[in-house]
Amino acid sequence: MFGHKNRETDERERREYYAAAAKRFALDAKMFRCRAAVHVENKDDIGFWNTVLKHFVPEGRFHFIAGSRNEYGRETFGVTQCLKYFDFLSPGFFICIDSDYRYLLGERQINAGHFVLQTYTYSFENHHCFAEGLDDVCSRATRMQNRIFDFRRFMREYSHILYDLFMWHLYFQRKEPAVFSQAEFDKYIGLPNSKNNPIVYRNGERALEDLRRRVTRRTESFKRRFPEVDLGKVKRHYERLGVTADTVYLYVRGHNLYDMVSLVCKEVCKAMLRQAKRGQVVSRERLREVYRGRYSVDYQLRQNIKYGSYLPICKIEKDVARLLGKS
Repeated sequence: MFGHKNRETDERERREYYAAAAKRFALDAKMFRCRAAVHVENKDDIGFWNTVLKHFVPEGRFHFIAGSRNEYGRETFGVTQCLKYFDFLSPGFFICIDSDYRYLLGERQINAGHFVLQTYTYSFENHHCFAEGLDDVCSRATRMQNRIFDFRRFMREYSHILYDLFMWHLYFQRKEPAVFSQAEFDKYIGLPNSKNNPIVYRNGERALEDLRRRVTRRTESFKRRFPEVDLGKVKRHYERLGVTADTVYLYVRGHNLYDMVSLVCKEVCKAMLRQAKRGQVVSRERLREVYRGRYSVDYQLRQNIKYGSYLPICKIEKDVARLLGKS
């Protein structure tokens, strides 16, 4: 689409291209009788943002765009493509993006005042992993009450274990990312699971202890190598943004977290079903229904959004009200 021209001409044509595309998207939304056009990172994001917007603006209809053509004519997805429209956003065409580390690292202008809605958590998947809703996920999937696993305690302990290491990670993200890259940190998000060492055994005790040993080795190494770092100061800074020892799991890479939480939920459901079978508290026919329901764990997990219960979802509500007005 763009030829070999001088840089100023290319930049002017690029801006003209995205300005025209943004105007067209806003007009499309009007044609479809929608409140606005909304560009998201990809198709997976539509479910979350549509649910959230409908919750806070029940009367609103929105035209979602999961990908668009870049200035070279190629269909493109992701946050980079969303942000190419940044200078041309409006109440009729705005973007919804995962925060990644933008919120924590203080990236400017990513806010509702500039027609950008963000997750505040690392990604939308973190919202689905909010601890207080995980009992309900398993109960809906199995149609039984969870009495064998304490999700709140498990997620709190998990976050406490990761807390110091995450603070080191964020410190290096600002100072020298290569020292402790995101790829390296992300290896600590998952937990081991096997028949001999089931992740749900004693409320995840073995898996969490394994994680604790790995994390402690790394944090002790950083303390020895960088004695000048005041980790307390780092913690105080991020506490003002909502990151505490209890809430770390909301800010780590969401895809990794979701995979771990989904695994735990499925293992808890299996354990619930085994217990029900041993106790003969359900009929064979009912048990077959329950076993079929177990495979809807991921569907139920995607419904787990606890409005008004924690800081990031409350911040989204304020942003929606600022951008679209109170319903």
